[in-house]
Amino acid sequence: MAQAIDYFYREHWAADIQMRVSHGARRQMFERWHAYAGHPSAGRLLDVGSTPDTERLDSNCMIPWFHQVGLQVTLYSPEDLSGLAETFSFARILPARGFGEPIPVSRREYDWVTASAVLEHVGTAANQTAFIAECARAGRGLFLTTPNRWHWLEFHTKLPLSHWLPRSTHRSVLRALKLPFWAEEKNLRLVGRDELGALATAALGHDWEWTVSSVRTLGMPSNLLLLARFRGER
Repeated sequence: MAQAIDYFYREHWAADIQMRVSHGARRQMFERWHAYAGHPSAGRLLDVGSTPDTERLDSNCMIPWFHQVGLQVTLYSPEDLSGLAETFSFARILPARGFGEPIPVSRREYDWVTASAVLEHVGTAANQTAFIAECARAGRGLFLTTPNRWHWLEFHTKLPLSHWLPRSTHRSVLRALKLPFWAEEKNLRLVGRDELGALATAALGHDWEWTVSSVRTLGMPSNLLLLARFRGER
């Protein structure tokens, strides 16, 4: 099985605590989406950015939840997901096409497209806009989540407050702390609520209705949710 990219600095002493906090937050986000979607008990869902990782409690944790409520689940990632075939025997797994490549599905093929904690890892603002637009091409509903830049703790590096600095300064700090992976924009670009709204406006145009919501962890909004429905032709 392919080695999963370590997006959560699992060697850090607080990684286990962060994993459990993240799992609880993801359950909250799932329930928020389920209510927004009208508690669907059928339909087709595409999970974009599934991870090959099978070790962390919060990795791919929403996939069985979608299945349990009755959705037909398909998994896609730029990474090789072949190792998940046994873990998620109910799911269809699409072949990987590499980072930055189009999702290999037809336009509006799915009722819902979800991407959990992927947006912050696709690079520049232009790349983030393109990612939202590509997810929207594939479905008639969107459920995208991403960490809130303005939470006091940055959950990947486990560092407080430094990510509130201007992005260039923050990257310099990360390099000085010998965290060069996170200093690269292609690996981490956090957004706040207003910027996520601006990205959605640019990506979705007038054919979608959307809202940005959040869940709270450790005293502040920790995760942002982009929830959207296509309102053009069916």
